[in-house]
Order: sequence, then C-alpha cells, then structure tokens
Amino acid sequence: MTFTGKALVLGDDTRSFLATVRSLGRKGIEVHAAPFDMTAPALQSRYIQRTHFLPYYLDGGGEWLAAMKTLLLAERYDLVIPCEERSLLPLFVHRAELEALTVLAIPDERGLDAFFDKHRTRELAGKLAIPVAQGRLLSATDTVAGIEAELGLPLIAKPRKSYVWPDIYVRNGARLIESRADVAALIARHAEAPDEILLEKLFPGSGLGVSVLCHEGVVLQSFEHRRAHELFGSSYYRRSVAVDPQRLAAVSAFTAEVAYTGLAMFEFKLDDASGRWILLEVNARPWGSLPLPVSIGVDFPYRLYQLLVMKQTTPSAAYPAGRYARNFVLDLWQLRSVLGEWRTHPAKSAGQILSWLWGFRRWAACREKFDVWVSDDSKPARAELSQFVAERVQSVVGQEKREASRGALHEQVVERLRALRKDGRIAFICQGNICRSPYAEYKLRQLLADGARVEVQSAGLLPRNRRGSPEGALEAASRRGIDLSGHASLHAGGELVENADIIFLFDEINALSFRRRYPDLVEKTFPLDAFARRKATRQIHDPEGKSVEVFSAIYDEIDDCLEGVAVILNARMVSA
Repeated sequence: MTFTGKALVLGDDTRSFLATVRSLGRKGIEVHAAPFDMTAPALQSRYIQRTHFLPYYLDGGGEWLAAMKTLLLAERYDLVIPCEERSLLPLFVHRAELEALTVLAIPDERGLDAFFDKHRTRELAGKLAIPVAQGRLLSATDTVAGIEAELGLPLIAKPRKSYVWPDIYVRNGARLIESRADVAALIARHAEAPDEILLEKLFPGSGLGVSVLCHEGVVLQSFEHRRAHELFGSSYYRRSVAVDPQRLAAVSAFTAEVAYTGLAMFEFKLDDASGRWILLEVNARPWGSLPLPVSIGVDFPYRLYQLLVMKQTTPSAAYPAGRYARNFVLDLWQLRSVLGEWRTHPAKSAGQILSWLWGFRRWAACREKFDVWVSDDSKPARAELSQFVAERVQSVVGQEKREASRGALHEQVVERLRALRKDGRIAFICQGNICRSPYAEYKLRQLLADGARVEVQSAGLLPRNRRGSPEGALEAASRRGIDLSGHASLHAGGELVENADIIFLFDEINALSFRRRYPDLVEKTFPLDAFARRKATRQIHDPEGKSVEVFSAIYDEIDDCLEGVAVILNARMVSA
C-alpha cells in the first residue's frame, strides 16, 4: 500500500484540533488544515503545512462536496480527521464517494447512531446495565405537574442530537429548567416534536472522561481525566487519574456492542460523596481535553493514523496520574463569571480566585502543561493571547476609535462609490440575511434612479440554509414600500464576497465574523453607519426576535444611511 504521508485535519480550535495537528506533525506527517475561522490562532502552528478554504455545507451541500472531492483528488491524503460534528456529519453523509479517495476517521452507521443520538446512547447503556441519569423523552401528553412529580426541579433538558440536518451549523445545547414556568415553556416550544427532547433528573457531582482508541470494538488504549474545576458544566483545566476498572468495563462493553473503530471520549459524572457515577454522553471524534493525554505520552491522534492508515494495532501505553493541563486563555475567560459575582459574594469570589492562582504552583513543579503554549510550537499561544487582549481592548475603546475614524471612513467609501466601475457590485452583509441586509438591498434599489448601473446584493455571514424574513421584518418593510415576502436568505460565500466591489456591514459582530472568514478581503468592507446623518446612529443592531417597533426603528436608521449612498450613486450616473 502506498502512503503519501499527508493528513487533512478539519477544524480550528486550540484544543482537539491543535492537539491532533501537533501529534501528527511531530511524527513527520504533512498536515493540512481546513478551518472555519481563517484567523484562528491554531492555524499559526508550525506543523500546518497548508491551509485550505472549504465552503460551508449549505443548500444540499453540492458546493462543499465538489470542493472536498477536488481537494482530495489534488492532495491524495492518507487520512481525513474531523474534529467536530460540523465537519464529521457531511463526511458521513458522503462517505461512499469520499472513501474512494481517502480514509475517513469517522464512525460507521452503528457508531453514529449509538454515539450521536443521546437517547440511543441511553438505550444502549440500559441494555448493558451502564448507569445513566433518571430520565426519558418529552411526550406530547406531558404536563408541568407530571414532569415535576417525576423528575423534580430543576432538571436538564437536552436535545437528542447536538446537530441536526439540515441546519448542521446550529448547535442545540442542554438547558437547565429551574421553574414550573420553564417547564411550561419547554412543552409549548417543542409541541410539534416532543420526542426530540430528553429530560434528565439532576445528578450531583463533577465531570470526568474516559478516552479510548478502539479497533473493531476492542479497546487498545484507555485514559481517564477529572475536571480540576468546572463552571456551568465545562472546564478548561483537567488532571489525569488512573482508569477506573468499572468505568473501563462499561466503556469496553459499549464499544464492543457496536464493534467500534476509532477515537471516543465517554463523559461521566461522579458523585464523590457516594461513589456513584453515570454516563452522560459520548464524543466519537477528537475531544476538547485531548491535549492532556497527548502531553503525557498517550498519543491518540498518531495512533489513530497508525491504525486506520498503516493497519497497526499498537499496544497500550502507561501514563502518570496527577498531571494537569490547562487552556490558559479559555480558563481565564471562564473566570470572568467569578469576578462578576464579586459585589454580591466577595468572600466566595476571593476564595475562588485565590484557588485559581494557587493552581499554578503545579506548573512551577512541572506537573502542569498548557494546551496551547508548548516549547516546540509557540506561535499559536502568542497569537491566541494577542487576539484575546486585542478583543478585550477593542470592547473598551472600540467606540472611541469608531468615532475618531468615522469621518475618514466616510471619505474613503465616498471615493470608492464615485470610482465604482460600470455595473459595479455593492453587497450588504449582516449575520443571517433575513432582517437588515435584505431590507438595505431592496431599499437601495428603490432609491436608485434608472440607469444607475449598479448591481446590489445582500447575504449573511452565518452558515444557514435558505430561509425567509421574520414577520416583524415583513411588516416594518411593508410600511416603507418594500416587499420582503419573496426573499430567501443567501450565505455570504466566497464568490459573492470576492466579486463585490464594496461591502457594507452593520455592526461590530458583522465586522468580526467577516474578518474571521475572509481576512484578505477586509479592505472592501465599510460600516454602513459611516453615512449616518443622525448622531444617534452608531452601529445598526440586529432586530431579530424583537417587536415591529424595533424593526421600524432599525429600518429608519438604514434609510438614513442609504439616502446618502443613493445620492452619490445617482450623481455618478449623471456625471457619466
């Protein structure tokens, strides 16, 4: 068998993705990346040889599939590793075509059903006598009183699947249901499909994970970690512990049942007081805590490459307990909630902050590693810290900078509009292309004189399948003579963005999203509020989910700006 020594890793985070890239790169494998965020700090890794831009999987995925097949044919990768569901699910759907071109590190149909549907996971756990939280699916006959009597309050409501077709870029997260009113709202919200929601009784304790590499259901390597501290069900600070034999037996039974091949992390919750534990869910892909085992010699990603590409079943490796790993920036950012409680709970907050600081003694004693900062690959850490500081500073002084540069921006975009070529293209881009940008597109067309020779488009930065404008937008636009009833959203894909001469954005969220996806095209973008004549107009915020009155106020702001744009474009036509 011929190997190219190349692998494609899909993702861009500083946890599972970066750990996978480093693991393979250190073994001499040529690593390529296909990220979502083209400015992600992880892309600064010395172990990434090339970065490829892939379109989002939207409107049936035809564009994504064509781009993926072209890339695989050109590069001839040994292996493709997705680091999250947004990349994994499209690979799974098109596996028959893509597996003819490369090896895909994805579960088979049995594994996907067992691991990615939380209800199926619970059913299989029950069959194997693996403990889970008391719970069940929501039912059409459920009542508030019945749910409260059965499971108590508060409880956890979680979707069966975190990502659901066709909107695979919308993550469905678990919610804490604290009151009877919350239960009533939950029942009403999911009345049409109640069996897509899983209800679970709260189980006390802290989180831990058992990670494994499997071949045809047999566990080749296991690793267990505990969360050193956690907040709101997540943690960016972990420690290694010896694998518990009972939990390993449960995991082994689970993987054997579906004859699983690949990587997986089984998430548990442990009540230290009673010693009881339950299985929560399974991540059948590289997981967030992966940097910890990799840092202490349990090289899961490279051994996955050996297994899937070289067909080598490597022996289990021992590892030391009591070793820690921290994602410094994310852990620091999570600490902000503690600071937020300073006024109401100063003693508690002070204790948590001191505990957080005291934890760094382990780094001084060489018992702690950082997920991002490593001696042989320091650029991602520097980039992450620089980006973190820049975003915090911008949030504080950003408005002052906007005010200072407003006049200069206005002059720049006026010159660009005047110099616009014949049949030039203007694009309005917001987040979803259902509220602000479509209205601006239609309104500017209304304001332009015949023969203005300008193509006007709109699009959204969020990767969403086509959808119409909400009722508030339809009514507010109709009052201004604009009919949005036939509008269907369009994603701001590469061709539209590249071909536009001038791109108007509406707020700082749009600007950040655009910069992350298209960093090389930022010079085309301008804030629409550079044309605002009203002093109150500073960023044009998203009215989605708000009242018709809010939509009307936002559309008034857009009208105010567009009138200035139209004057220049119409004058350009006359002068020509």
